Amino acid sequence: MRMSTDNSIEIWLSENDKDMDYYKVFLEKFGDEEFLVVAFSAVNILTKDRIQYINTIAEKLKKLDGIGRVISIADVFKDKITSPVFQKKIASQQGRTFMNIFKQQLLTDSLYQNTVISQNGKTTAIIATVKCAGPNSRKQLVSKVKKVLKETTVRPADTEKRKQKYYLAGPSVVNAELDRMSKQDMTKFTPLMFAMSIIVLGCLFKKISGILIPMLTVGVCIIWITGCFVLFGQTMNMISNMLLPLTFIIALSASIHLISYYYRESKFSAHTEDAIYNTLRHVGIPILMTSITTAIGFVSLTTSSIPPVFITGLFMGGCAALTFIIGMTLIPILLSFVPSHRSIDAENILLSENSLAERHDRKRGFDLLLSGLGRFIINYKGYVLLSGLVVGLFFVWGISKLQVESDLMASFPKNSQIARDNAHIESHLMGLLPVEIVAEATNGISILQPGVLNNLVDLQKYLHGIPEVTGSLSVANYIQKTHQLMNDDKPQYYAIPDTEKESMDYVKLASVYGDKYVNCLYTKGHTDARISVRMKQVGSNRYQAVIKSIKEYIHKHLDTTALTWHITGIVPLLISVQDNILRSEIQSFSLAFLLTFISTAVVLKSIKIGLISVIPNLLPSTITLGLMGLTGMKLDAATVMIASIALGISVDNTIHIFYRFKKELSVSGDASKAICHTLEGVGKTALFTSLSAAIGFMVFSFSSFKPVQYFGILTSVTMLNAIISDLFISPSCLMLFKPKF
Repeated sequence: MRMSTDNSIEIWLSENDKDMDYYKVFLEKFGDEEFLVVAFSAVNILTKDRIQYINTIAEKLKKLDGIGRVISIADVFKDKITSPVFQKKIASQQGRTFMNIFKQQLLTDSLYQNTVISQNGKTTAIIATVKCAGPNSRKQLVSKVKKVLKETTVRPADTEKRKQKYYLAGPSVVNAELDRMSKQDMTKFTPLMFAMSIIVLGCLFKKISGILIPMLTVGVCIIWITGCFVLFGQTMNMISNMLLPLTFIIALSASIHLISYYYRESKFSAHTEDAIYNTLRHVGIPILMTSITTAIGFVSLTTSSIPPVFITGLFMGGCAALTFIIGMTLIPILLSFVPSHRSIDAENILLSENSLAERHDRKRGFDLLLSGLGRFIINYKGYVLLSGLVVGLFFVWGISKLQVESDLMASFPKNSQIARDNAHIESHLMGLLPVEIVAEATNGISILQPGVLNNLVDLQKYLHGIPEVTGSLSVANYIQKTHQLMNDDKPQYYAIPDTEKESMDYVKLASVYGDKYVNCLYTKGHTDARISVRMKQVGSNRYQAVIKSIKEYIHKHLDTTALTWHITGIVPLLISVQDNILRSEIQSFSLAFLLTFISTAVVLKSIKIGLISVIPNLLPSTITLGLMGLTGMKLDAATVMIASIALGISVDNTIHIFYRFKKELSVSGDASKAICHTLEGVGKTALFTSLSAAIGFMVFSFSSFKPVQYFGILTSVTMLNAIISDLFISPSCLMLFKPKF
């Protein structure tokens, strides 16, 4: 089975999203907006050989499935030489070469500047609209375009046949590269995560079975959840990529707790079956509790309006239940083949509940260290809890600095090919993110009326003053230019004509000017017109400020009675994604926290214990989010689930500690002894579970792909935060508040 990957902008928006709905309407009216750009730079780009080379590539691109309109200087050149107006120019300027006249016309034409030609005339572009049916066709198309570019060569007059350096960019290329890198890095680093965990398991158990059984259990869980994911027709993305690593955490935690207790129990059991029975009896209940609370925490993500978050939360809830079933069936079966390691000294130890205290007297190694930690917490419980609260308050301040921002280009390393190509094109030609501003005429008014066209012109003048906007194009520009050409190319005629009839005539004469692109800038019934804007990629927060300023200008200075204005395109959709991310994080985490508290209180049969568990469970999430704010990490599509993950991770060990404390307290009746025995009993397992996962996830921090890198760093930090909180804060809370079970 092969899983497809899709990180396109559309997947982050719900089907009933109003911005997405209008974007679909826009595409129906005006055609495809998605595009790719192939740019070339040279000291003298406007030569016969290079135009011929560009024409060869453009013609090959036009034949590819998924490519719509294609425009290049070769197309402009062909249109110009057949234009009567241009022929008149040549006749009137005898003595000048044909190419010099064309170059002058091209460089002084505002319609072509910062689109197919740079202002200095040293960079040109082939711009192709893309009409793809999905992520796979998009990736295939980008691959075909690259193949065309690599196979096509140029033969300038003064050099041998050689390849021309090109720059390839655009939303289609970014989406394809996003899919490729996210899949590539997860595939590359997941085996390393397993390898690092195997090393930690070896240090913990020092037995082959202690390595093979957890890894086999984890592998079976991953195969099941992956198979279900594929069977239900889901695609991978930056969020669902977390599905497999999270399955790894949950399955590994359950496996280590079961195996660790079994090894301890096997030393005091006469038969392997007795050790397995006692293991399931003592550890099965807390594992069931952790599975329930983890499932509830992740299912809360289904309240999100972001489809990938919803799907991942749903599958992770199912994964928690599946892991419990597999762990409680497969692991006992595998353990039945592991011989008992009962010691001779344990022959006379009874296997009753009252024997727990006697077993604790046999301390050595790591148990002594954890017992010492227990005594330290007993003596300084108030100071430990106060220190935790001070740290928590500090990171709450860090959370206040946390920013929500979507910036796809920030996902790529600065030295990557896609980042360099984008930077070159944006610095020499145009912005690579489109904004489409649509004017809809009401009451049967034509958009070719002078008043409406002047509204478009005024808005374009305002857009020209925005630094991030590199250019805009509308039907009004073609009417102005054709009006000028029809009046001996005099500058004062670069204006909207006085009557609607003249405007209609000039639209029809646009081919005389030499450009057929005008047809996609208005609808056939003359009811709608678009201003196609190109912006630089600067992040969704700045985009939001730009879009807000455009809306304010429209409201204050343009006609909003005869015209209805809409702003659509990829940039506004990015802003919508940002808003969805913020709402999703607040809603899902709040619900997850509430449900986790309720489920903890229910499974431990105490509201007071549920309230006590809030402190050690909330602290890791607070530290992780605060660390993001202090280090400048943004809350985006890749990090939106971190808080919920932190909660799901920390609650597991908290429940194991609270449940073991309950059992130890029922045996000894002494809270101090119960704390020490609890840390000896589950502290080592909890510590190695967290270390195994943290070290395993740390390998993802070496990824050059920022979403994968941040996920690895933040998950590792969260695991370490959680175990510190569970080993220090949970016992301190139990000692201070003395809950009754």
